[in-house]
Amino acid sequence: MRRVWTLLVVLMLGAGLVALPGCRKQMVTVETGEIVICTNGEIVSDTTEEIEVPVDQVAEHGVTTEIITCDFHEKLASLYAAAEKALAEGDTEAAERALAEITETDGSYRDAASRLAELRASKTSATGGGTTGGGTGDSTAPGGTTPGGTTPATPGGTTPSTPGDDDGPVGPIANLVSYIPDRLPGFVGQRIYSDPFVLFRDYLPESAGKIVQLAVEVEQFKDNAMARKNLDDRVRVRYASNAQDLKIGSLDGYFGTRPGFAGLAMTEGPVFVLLEIYTTSSNPAEHRDAMVAAARAMAGQ
Repeated sequence: MRRVWTLLVVLMLGAGLVALPGCRKQMVTVETGEIVICTNGEIVSDTTEEIEVPVDQVAEHGVTTEIITCDFHEKLASLYAAAEKALAEGDTEAAERALAEITETDGSYRDAASRLAELRASKTSATGGGTTGGGTGDSTAPGGTTPGGTTPATPGGTTPSTPGDDDGPVGPIANLVSYIPDRLPGFVGQRIYSDPFVLFRDYLPESAGKIVQLAVEVEQFKDNAMARKNLDDRVRVRYASNAQDLKIGSLDGYFGTRPGFAGLAMTEGPVFVLLEIYTTSSNPAEHRDAMVAAARAMAGQ
């Protein structure tokens, strides 16, 4: 009988040890599902949900993204393309009608309002007895003319496009989404927060360590100088310790730290990208290489 009781006590102690909190797998909260974003920054659908998984299974989950042009903005994009096509053909009346319809529907859509104002101003100038753009041909379209004064140039110097020219989505967000892929080296993407010119996305590390989270911000500025000024005025001041200018492939970047955080910023033309790691390390600079690897993947370097 004594041997039986001894065996029971051993089994009970063993069960108690298994149930001890310190022996459980570490769990983390991750987001999983899909987000569909319109190229103009609106979230069309969001099926993401938070779940708890063991820390060693983080890499098996994450949020996937799809970028589309929703029906509303597809109509505006079609009108905008029609306006550009009309300008290219010298049909200012058709261009004006298309731009006017855009501004009546959504006055903030791209630069339709300013292009409409400039088009009407140039028409007024022309009917007053003068012409713009050197007097060769019809009134100048917004953005100027190509040599010879016949073909309007679109903002940025690109050739006017016609509907169906591009297979992929168009719009501000389409220019930024490549910087926040669903996965980065060592990190899994979580949900996205967006507006027409800024994207935010958090990433969780694939394996347990000192890095708690990687946050990424991508913003489209008016021009290269404004993007660079944001890096200098904001990032260099906020992450002043361990300051280092560096190259992300062919791009100029900056790395710095502050207590509990490491930051890396880079600019590619008018696009500004900021990576920020939250860490439990007393030396955030030790994460520099991980951040450079992530930044290179973002920039396709």
